[in-house]
Amino acid sequence: MTVHVRRSRRTPPAAPLKSISNLSHRERAILDRTKEAAQGFENKLFAEMYVTAVERKLIDGDDALYKFMGHLDQAPVDINTFLDDDEFLGATDLSMWPEVRAAIVGINEDWWKGLDNGAKTEALLKGATGTGKTTIAMVTTLYHLHLLGCLKQPQAVYGLPKTTAIVFPIMAAKPHVTKKVVYRPLRKLFEDIPWFQKHMRLDTQVESEIDIKDKNIRVVVGGADEDSILGEAVIGGIIDEINFMNIVLRSKKSEATSGRSGLYDQAKNIYEAMVGRKKGRFISKGPCIGVVVVSSSTRYAGDFTDKREEHVKKVGEKGVYIYNKKQYEVWPQDRYSGKTFRLLVGNDTLSDTRVLGDNEEVPNGALVLDVPVEYKDDFIKNPHRYLRDVIGMSTTSVHPFIRRRFTVLDCIQRGEEEGLESFLEKDNVELGRDGMPRVKRGHYCANPSRPRYVHIDLALNNDSCGIAMLRFDGLRKVEREGGMIEMLPEASVELACSIRPDGNNEIQIAEVRMWVKQLRDVYGYPIKVVTYDGAMSIESRQQWKKEGAKTGYVSVDKTSVPYKQLRDAFSDGRVKMYQQQVLVDELFGLEYDGDKDKVDHPVN
Repeated sequence: MTVHVRRSRRTPPAAPLKSISNLSHRERAILDRTKEAAQGFENKLFAEMYVTAVERKLIDGDDALYKFMGHLDQAPVDINTFLDDDEFLGATDLSMWPEVRAAIVGINEDWWKGLDNGAKTEALLKGATGTGKTTIAMVTTLYHLHLLGCLKQPQAVYGLPKTTAIVFPIMAAKPHVTKKVVYRPLRKLFEDIPWFQKHMRLDTQVESEIDIKDKNIRVVVGGADEDSILGEAVIGGIIDEINFMNIVLRSKKSEATSGRSGLYDQAKNIYEAMVGRKKGRFISKGPCIGVVVVSSSTRYAGDFTDKREEHVKKVGEKGVYIYNKKQYEVWPQDRYSGKTFRLLVGNDTLSDTRVLGDNEEVPNGALVLDVPVEYKDDFIKNPHRYLRDVIGMSTTSVHPFIRRRFTVLDCIQRGEEEGLESFLEKDNVELGRDGMPRVKRGHYCANPSRPRYVHIDLALNNDSCGIAMLRFDGLRKVEREGGMIEMLPEASVELACSIRPDGNNEIQIAEVRMWVKQLRDVYGYPIKVVTYDGAMSIESRQQWKKEGAKTGYVSVDKTSVPYKQLRDAFSDGRVKMYQQQVLVDELFGLEYDGDKDKVDHPVN
């Protein structure tokens, strides 16, 4: 039904009208007739859109929704009808749990209201495994295909030529896996929905993508990098298992864009490419068609989904729906007996994640979850893995090497009680901004009788260079089980710094060497041994030997012994250190591979 709105002959006001009471008699009559007509519409969504479009045009001078409705070839259905009606998903065998359905409705119910009124342009699906994230992604994409299919010519709404294909890419780190678990089920649903068979028939000769030629709309399986959607008019899409994408340190992809080999973050690049292409073609003041669905189970603390959620909440970003559920919040409750056990979620100061005993007291300030007893054996065997998979809580490492993290913090506390602090103005520097680390004015070695030991982990233009210096504080008797006594060294961490290169500044290996010599020759630190890790250190070790200094090569990549000795020193309380957050984060993030007997940082 078309409504012709006559303008009043009066001079229009400088600012848009904001209330019905300010409308002219003729405008009120138009609005009344609109509401009366809408009551007879069978499609309730279309009726609400119709009234709202006229109200916004008359009251606020906003005709975006009004113009959009002029592009409709038929009335779209609301998301609940799409889920239930026999013309849509009701005709398929897809079933979904209540929490999954609620998320689908939350993402898709307000698409027509615009970004300022609750429409969603992004869905961030994270948390535990098996909580329906793939179903949410597929149904959301299908619903927005329906919305586009209701338009006479979708491209015309956005000022695009009819020859421009509107694309929904499905992207992941492993496209062949995504094709099997996302694309094929999505295509099967599309083929089984009667409405699509009638109004958006796909080209059955093309198996690799959903190609709707009449509307020039495609759903494609993209590659594993942003180049696969280069030049495409992306209105929405799915990025699956984004937390499992790679970060490459010495990347040819980075070299191609920046002119030098460096860091390539696959997740960040693909996300920014998809969102950027959507904004570049489909920004609209009116209804928001197309949702970028970013989906992944939790992997590590600080993964892409964690950072994205943090940013959304920090800046109050509009249009982003966040879904984060535990398995037992989503799965049918009749799967569980109703009995629970207490799970202590470890943190840096209290303890490791573990199952609490029946009568065990809870430490003050601890996070304790009541978890269905059906999961108890799993959490006893591998608490960190199931904290991630069942609870959906990320950890710094899945197989942490240092489980008793409080031992590290105890060492920091002992160091600070003795007045141990950094003698640098800044412990973590960036070359282009800060230059090399600077010693505080007036500082000199206070106790030169104790020998110092320095270790340097070199880098050029990708990773940071790390330098640490220990002060030997003597030997201490340590009693082991069975009454065995060992004489083991005590030490204090007096220096722990990182030097990060940037796009215009590489780390100069000779400058690092001269900087350490300056600690010895200018500031009076009696450095007895300087060790290195890495093949780039050969020339530096030769230079130290020429000066008669002791030097050597110590690798933590080939053996776990150095790390295990360090962990034992923390547990024994034989280390004192000051608060250096980068160092603490590195220690807490260490993972242990028992099969290879190797200690390393988490993937990415």
